[in-house]
Amino acid sequence: MELKKLEVPTTSITEVKKSPMDVFNQAREAGTAVYVFNREKVAGVMLTQKQYENLLQELHNRPEVAEDELQTADGLEEFLGKMRNALITGAAISAKNLDERMVALGFITRKTGFGGVVDMISELKESGKIVYQLRKKHEGKTIVAEVIGEQDITSSLFDKLIIKKIYLKES
Repeated sequence: MELKKLEVPTTSITEVKKSPMDVFNQAREAGTAVYVFNREKVAGVMLTQKQYENLLQELHNRPEVAEDELQTADGLEEFLGKMRNALITGAAISAKNLDERMVALGFITRKTGFGGVVDMISELKESGKIVYQLRKKHEGKTIVAEVIGEQDITSSLFDKLIIKKIYLKES
């Protein structure tokens, strides 16, 4: 089995204890948070004050979802409301955050391995969408969500994307 290289900066809790400022500098230089490991498990994430404030600002400035930007098949209105609250069209979101929100809504994760969003971004570039499947069948039918979007080229992070529309379909 081939080991995958993490796409995010990492450090150990020992290094944080030695020099927290080095970890903040690592986050600043990478333009993203640094995952802190303790005995091969993620203990937490460190980011700079500016990065934290930018995240808060991004959450605060999320635009409202227009009614026609989320579309659904008959009988799936319950998911529509949940998705409307969890995913905002037109706003930038990281692929990791998208995946976490979709999993929280009951869909199967699309990440492969720790922090594995490379395949998600590749799928988005190739097809213009990321397809999720609902874990449980709805009235005996498989439900898929097509997240239509594009990579956010204005972001310094490779895994940022902009959601344009979301379709729920029975397959």
